[in-house]
Amino acid sequence: MKKTVITIFLFLGIVICLHAQKKPGFSSQNYVGFVAGKTDVHLQLQTINGLKWKSWFGGIGAGIDWYYLRSIPVFASVNRSFLQKGKRSLLLSADAGINFPWRGNIYYDFPPYDHKQYSGLYCAGGVGYKFGVGKADNAILMQLGYSFKRLGEKTTSVYYCLTPPCPENIERFDYRLNRVSFRLGWGF
Repeated sequence: MKKTVITIFLFLGIVICLHAQKKPGFSSQNYVGFVAGKTDVHLQLQTINGLKWKSWFGGIGAGIDWYYLRSIPVFASVNRSFLQKGKRSLLLSADAGINFPWRGNIYYDFPPYDHKQYSGLYCAGGVGYKFGVGKADNAILMQLGYSFKRLGEKTTSVYYCLTPPCPENIERFDYRLNRVSFRLGWGF
């Protein structure tokens, strides 16, 4: 997983260096959105900061995702503007990274339970629309897409018995959560 993230960072750096004829500038995209899957609809907050060059934007993002189990996705993001008319354009985006579990998810945090959570893959893709606002490069961003979130859990409990060693009960969970997402944001 770490090799994938490092490869994405290197790729972004190489692309930016190869196109150094025109200088890229700093850009930021900040979203609030909703993700919906089999269980329910939940809130998602994200910020992506990076470099913009012509119609390309690449950056590093982080957020908070409340779907099913709360988590913190950290990811690389790339998007491109198409069919630009004035200050409006169509956006295509892709995100890939790691999803870290939120410590507050632990329900069995007392003996005889031992509870561990594990990080997993985070990826998302979507189609959106960008509405330019004002004279600067400010814009309102809307996006509809797909999002995948993976997390793992392991719970170990000990059965009480009269003669030790007492038997252990180990439960493993692998959450693979497919969701539809809608995000509304502000970019500059």
